[in-house]
Amino acid sequence: KRKIRLDHFLNLFFKDKQKKFIIQVGGNDGINSDPLRKYFKKKINGKALIFEPLDYYFLKLKKLYKNKKNIKILKIALSNKIEKKKIFFIDPKIAKLMDGKGPGKGWAHGQGSFSKNVVIYWIKKNKSRGQNYIKNIDKYVKSIKYKEIHTKKISSFKIPKDNLSLLLIDVQGFELEVLKGMNWNNSPDFIVYEDDLKIYNNKSNLIRKILKKKGYVYLGGKYDKIFSKKISNMSDLSSK
Repeated sequence: KRKIRLDHFLNLFFKDKQKKFIIQVGGNDGINSDPLRKYFKKKINGKALIFEPLDYYFLKLKKLYKNKKNIKILKIALSNKIEKKKIFFIDPKIAKLMDGKGPGKGWAHGQGSFSKNVVIYWIKKNKSRGQNYIKNIDKYVKSIKYKEIHTKKISSFKIPKDNLSLLLIDVQGFELEVLKGMNWNNSPDFIVYEDDLKIYNNKSNLIRKILKKKGYVYLGGKYDKIFSKKISNMSDLSSK
């Protein structure tokens, strides 16, 4: 079977007539590089929870979806433990100056992580954005801030059994920790997680092993990996 792309999978998911339940971990501003934005703009048949712990982006999400009663924004970070943690991010005032000569407008806004090294990695990885960008790399690194937040486990939030459910995770290298907080007796039908950090290859391998052990099948996706527990309600996926 040919592997499916994320945009194709999401089109099929949202076209399905069954009621939906969606959890998005790492909502950011809800627009930049957000694969769910085009669907959330319309009326969705079901509910969505969006988790975003940073005030600046949380407020943007609240404003963006203020008229969508079935989309709930939560100022919470998810992890494998209930604890106090530091989350690192680029000062939003600096982030808006970091596009340079390159694609992905506003990309620097999406670099919040529990690891400062991950934020630094992406700042240095974007040297192709031009000489002015390279000249300011030290300034960008120095603009990294942190906030202490309390984390919860995803198991704290019940996934309705009679819904077609999707979990989408984009938390800059800490996708494994989110999944480790899962109650696998109440897990979603589909899991999509970002997998574009070579420095965390060991985590990628562990995620795949865990999902396989829990009965999930890899459907496709290069950087956004798509796994399915149940596709009986979306049988056309298997033939695409």
